[in-house]
Amino acid sequence: MDDLVLQAMTRWPDVPAVHGWLRLDRRGHWMLVDRGQPGFDEALHGLGSEITSPQIVDFICRNYTSDEQGRWFWQNGPQRVFVDLDVAPLVLRVLGAGGEARLVAHTGDSVGRVDAAWSSPEGELILDTDLGPGAIHDLDLAALELAEVEGAVEGSPGLSLNILGRRLPVQAWDDGRAPRFDRRPRPA
Repeated sequence: MDDLVLQAMTRWPDVPAVHGWLRLDRRGHWMLVDRGQPGFDEALHGLGSEITSPQIVDFICRNYTSDEQGRWFWQNGPQRVFVDLDVAPLVLRVLGAGGEARLVAHTGDSVGRVDAAWSSPEGELILDTDLGPGAIHDLDLAALELAEVEGAVEGSPGLSLNILGRRLPVQAWDDGRAPRFDRRPRPA
């Protein structure tokens, strides 16, 4: 986290958090949702508009983290901006192919370790990484080395993934071990 952000948190410790106006889409784009603006209609404007300024995107990525409840947020100075997630807290891009593939999060951080893999109910491949839970970018799935598993347990995807020097079974999302994160954090 940026030093200036940490200083602002110390200087103004009681700034209320905000919810519902920053969204991470399934391809790793930050979307600004202008709730509360005159004429706002959730059905028309609920997906938001993409933040395209490289400086702002970089600032968000450097100060993006999670709390102990699995809520992901951008620490904007002294204010926490909780993020609505289309799929997962991180969107992972695949660099290279097969067993030699590397992973980079939408934040620009390299993944050093993958501990487990799941297939979500929507069919996304979600990985538990050293950076946190991340979904493989849909355009990069073909670059991964996935193999069918013989004798797979009923209800499991029946696949294994070879990534970062490990072969991992792809598990069913509802197996009770999938990483937990809040896709739409709201005030308690």
